Amino acid sequence: MNCESLTFPAPNDRQDVYSVTTRSGVGFVDQSTGQWLSFAVLPESGVLQQLVTKLHTGEGLWLLGLILGASALTVPVLSYTGAQSWWIRRRSAITQINSQINTVDIEQADTIILVGSEGNTTWGFARDLQANLCKVGCKVYCAEMNQLADYYPRAKRLFILTSTYGNGDAPSSAHNFLTKLASFRPDQTLQFAVLGFGDQQFPQFCQYALDVDAALQNKGIARIHSVGLINRGSSAQFREWGNDIAEVTGIPLALTHNPLPTPTAKLTLIDREDYGLEGLAATSIFRFSAVGTDSLPFFEAGDLLGIVPPNDDVARFYSLASSTTDGVLEICVRKQPYGLCSGYLHALKLGDGIEGFIRQNPEFRPAVGGNPVILIGAGAGIGPLAGFIRKNTQRNPMFLYWGGRNEEADFLYQPDLGRYLNDHRLTGLQTAFSQTKSQAAEKAYVQDKLLEDQTAVRQMLEQGAQILVCGGRGMAAGVAQAINDILKPLQINVDALKAQGRYLEDVY
Repeated sequence: MNCESLTFPAPNDRQDVYSVTTRSGVGFVDQSTGQWLSFAVLPESGVLQQLVTKLHTGEGLWLLGLILGASALTVPVLSYTGAQSWWIRRRSAITQINSQINTVDIEQADTIILVGSEGNTTWGFARDLQANLCKVGCKVYCAEMNQLADYYPRAKRLFILTSTYGNGDAPSSAHNFLTKLASFRPDQTLQFAVLGFGDQQFPQFCQYALDVDAALQNKGIARIHSVGLINRGSSAQFREWGNDIAEVTGIPLALTHNPLPTPTAKLTLIDREDYGLEGLAATSIFRFSAVGTDSLPFFEAGDLLGIVPPNDDVARFYSLASSTTDGVLEICVRKQPYGLCSGYLHALKLGDGIEGFIRQNPEFRPAVGGNPVILIGAGAGIGPLAGFIRKNTQRNPMFLYWGGRNEEADFLYQPDLGRYLNDHRLTGLQTAFSQTKSQAAEKAYVQDKLLEDQTAVRQMLEQGAQILVCGGRGMAAGVAQAINDILKPLQINVDALKAQGRYLEDVY
């Protein structure tokens, strides 16, 4: 079989598939399992479709494509055929996936499984649950949460398996679910159970699953079992949840799905800056490069670097202070008492290697545009904030409030911040030190500096400013209280700013 073209699935589209075109036909491959869904021999009329595709891509017909592209009269034709080709492919993809996943249709199903996933990981768990239910005679229909129907005529059980995206939001395959739920008409005998997937390192752990559970209860649907929460794709917790469901329903379940480990890249430590090594808050800035001819993956400041320390199987995540264009992976890490991963990193020497992987965090980014940005952090939380300032080449108004322990030993990124002030990537800087040795210097925390500048902060917020907070949870709570106090004259609060996307947190 000679492959003429391979079309990849659209990013973050669970319904899309790999499309393989050969001289004899077209086939579809499931993006999560790699299985062939179908292969259709190309009829004679398909020759015209191949010609249209080549005109769109220019493959093999570049000269003719160039001539046609120069002619404005061909634009409507190509636009129409391109849209038609896309729609035919997408409709085929959805049909093929649904037919491959399900052996019954919605009208026959006594059990519905709906899946919310951002990176397809949750689908593996859903298929294991579906296989177990089908094995004991249940008629199961499985689909995206976005495909919630208005009515399931024979369904007695509804299982929702969903991850959480960003700061408590719906993943891509579930972003329409709560809207569709308004028109959902459940049968009186229908019961539901929600299973959430997330990472306990993040404050909004499984928040979307909790929101869905509450929404279904408000709809008046009875629970099969209280909401289950799975940390880091734990197969043991998944199995325990299955045992609980089996005990309540009487349906035997032996759930065994164990997701594949995240692929890692080899990295070499090429530079480090150490601060406060004599005190209790030793903190270092580490810079890693890719090994050999390997290239760094794409990432932005504010994304996360996952590192699994030796003799452990749980990744720790550190906010990145650099972007791919900087050529290095840069993180700022405080050495924690008895911290397995932070101790491992602080023991590294130049030239030592580690393995890590990128987890994108697009929900923690400065907004595009000229409105002021207020960056607030403490300790190692300055890392991604420094990265945002470094990338502020447009010189938009950007202000940093940062708190450390000791100005002489712990002033992280001090030389860099001085340069950013000089070249106006940083508009203003306020620092607070809580354990200063100077008699003249006043001990303070970052929220104290915010309150000192409350008039200016309030004016910026009235102008549409955005706030980004990074650091420990205690600091973040104090900052939120200070901002609420500042906002009182405006009769809004932090929750209102969060709803507008103007108050973002990356806390730990």
